[in-house]
Amino acid sequence: MVVVSISIDRGRDEKVRKLVKGYVSRKNLTFLNLLDPKAATATQYGVRGVPMNFFINPQRKIVAAASGYRNWDSEEARKMFQQLMSGAN
Repeated sequence: MVVVSISIDRGRDEKVRKLVKGYVSRKNLTFLNLLDPKAATATQYGVRGVPMNFFINPQRKIVAAASGYRNWDSEEARKMFQQLMSGAN
């Protein structure tokens, strides 16, 4: 599994980079964090709200999506990840 976040924050490049870098540091995030200030990726995927989470299989097909805040440390989330990782989607 690979986790990637994409920020669609807008503004001056350096200001947005500093904002995202500070958030990543405060939250101790260890996964890849990308910037998309023109929201090209969000447009491509039809994102209408944030946060938006997509689960994409190795064949590049979206197999699940979740809009809004989620407790990814819950038992329900763990079961969902196990199901997705087993290919039972």
